[in-house]
Amino acid sequence: MRNTFRILFYIKRAASDRKGHVPVMVRITINGERAQFSAQVRVDPRIWDVHAGRVVGRTAAVARLNEKLSAIQRRIEYCYDHLILRDGTVSASSVREQFFGGNRNREQVLAFFRQHNDEFCRMVGVNRSRTTLYKYESVYKLLKSYIRIRYARNDIAFRELDKNFPVEFHRYIAHEVPHEKNTVWVYMIALKHIFMLVHDRNCLASDLFAGYKLHSSPVMRDYLTDSELRSLMQLDPVCGKQRLVLDAFLFSCFTGLSYVDIRRLQPSNIRHAPDRSWICTTRSKTGTEVYVRLFDIASAILAKYQHEDTEEPIFRLPSNGWCNVCLRRLLPRAGILRPITFHAARHTFATTITLSQGVPIETISKLLGHKNIRTTQIYAAITHAQLDDDMERLSQQLRRQYAL
Repeated sequence: MRNTFRILFYIKRAASDRKGHVPVMVRITINGERAQFSAQVRVDPRIWDVHAGRVVGRTAAVARLNEKLSAIQRRIEYCYDHLILRDGTVSASSVREQFFGGNRNREQVLAFFRQHNDEFCRMVGVNRSRTTLYKYESVYKLLKSYIRIRYARNDIAFRELDKNFPVEFHRYIAHEVPHEKNTVWVYMIALKHIFMLVHDRNCLASDLFAGYKLHSSPVMRDYLTDSELRSLMQLDPVCGKQRLVLDAFLFSCFTGLSYVDIRRLQPSNIRHAPDRSWICTTRSKTGTEVYVRLFDIASAILAKYQHEDTEEPIFRLPSNGWCNVCLRRLLPRAGILRPITFHAARHTFATTITLSQGVPIETISKLLGHKNIRTTQIYAAITHAQLDDDMERLSQQLRRQYAL
């Protein structure tokens, strides 16, 4: 039977870097089966010819790019012919594997992980979070230490791993390093993602995480009660830095914005209407668009710091760690003795400010910029005040319905 064999070069527009350049991808199609990989080049999408699968232009740089793509195409065609002559049959994935040396299982674990982190780093600030990069870097360091201790080597090939690997690495970071259960959970999810990428690229014959269960412990989401919030609003810090941190914290309590989103908030994110104002921004963590109404308290705080430079942040906050240090010094003065971090302001918005006031959980999810409402249900713990009110209403209803 005659094979339908096609090579397509296309650009991945959703993965642009800071310069606006996008990666060129290669797709091999044989009898309807597809296999794809990166050509390891980036181009300006404005000069990409979709029909030709090449860059348009007369410069030397354009010529070099097009020659590299042509060389890739010739190499793929050679691999296709080689497999046909050798085996008599061919598939898109086998051509791709032949292109990469015939056996990509020889790739090394840490080398693959390092390449992933380097590529991730280049996309930070575009469509990736620096916080997530730190997570992957932490897992990479732990994995590097584990391989050195467990195997007495600097790296190990994927083909040498078995299904015990995730379990043994889990035990290492949980008991020998050690880390808290939920930290281990987060790290193992990150490692599972890496191995999914490896498996998708046919570097692993089987999914090492198949049947492996990941569990986390429930965490109490701390927040300020109505009385605690009122006490905190009465504080008048003498230090300007503490005043800034306190105002930003209160602003978060009444808008639900996270520390990183408040730190990057600019005047251009504020939309004014005749009778109301809104914050229109995108969450750094998820890329979700967020629209939050500015109520009186948040508007008053914003007016103290807003300026005309639309490209500069409104709140020139110090690091998140230093903000938490300031809060540890301020909170006891308001009678709040338990440890509270800046992120607790977001929990306060979800509970004291919105949920306890009867705002539907679906609306809160939109305001917080969550992609999944289950995340909101974790944040929005039922407050004691709401629980008392609900039980009192139920008590009165039962008293009327079942009067003795």
